Amino acid sequence: MIPRSFLLTACCAALFAGAPAAAQTPAEAAKAGQHAKAEQKATLVHQDYVALTGRWQLVKSVIDGKSVPEAEVKQTVLITDHDEFRFPADARVGTAPLGKFTIDPTKRPKTVDSTALSGPDKGKVTKGIYEIIDASNKRACWGKPGGARPTDFTSEAGSGRTLQYWRLISKDLGK
Repeated sequence: MIPRSFLLTACCAALFAGAPAAAQTPAEAAKAGQHAKAEQKATLVHQDYVALTGRWQLVKSVIDGKSVPEAEVKQTVLITDHDEFRFPADARVGTAPLGKFTIDPTKRPKTVDSTALSGPDKGKVTKGIYEIIDASNKRACWGKPGGARPTDFTSEAGSGRTLQYWRLISKDLGK
């Protein structure tokens, strides 16, 4: 004979096995949604940092509506390693010789804030936007250090903006 307590336990277990979890309060649901959104944003940030990491050759630059001469463009290489960037000593065009940057790929257009760690704009934040065109090409548009963030990829005369197009040289950072 099967003990009555065993049958009762087995019946309860069977009854509640398919039961949904206790309902969340609206606050718990909102918190869970925020957590999922934060995880998704962190994943997108990581993916873009990986895509942006490498040695990049400047292929075109327009500063305040004027094209940068080809000779200066060809001499400009940018090295990014996740949230850090540096320009080799012979680079002709850049926001700062050395710095850190933060990105937000959830904004449209995607946003970037660059903080100079050296040079004449040390400590200043330059706000910009960026686009990863494909695995080997990206573009960015920057405002003046301490100024407003651009809203599009243009650099008209008098805007103070810098528009840059970059091509990936290598994922090897050459450290």
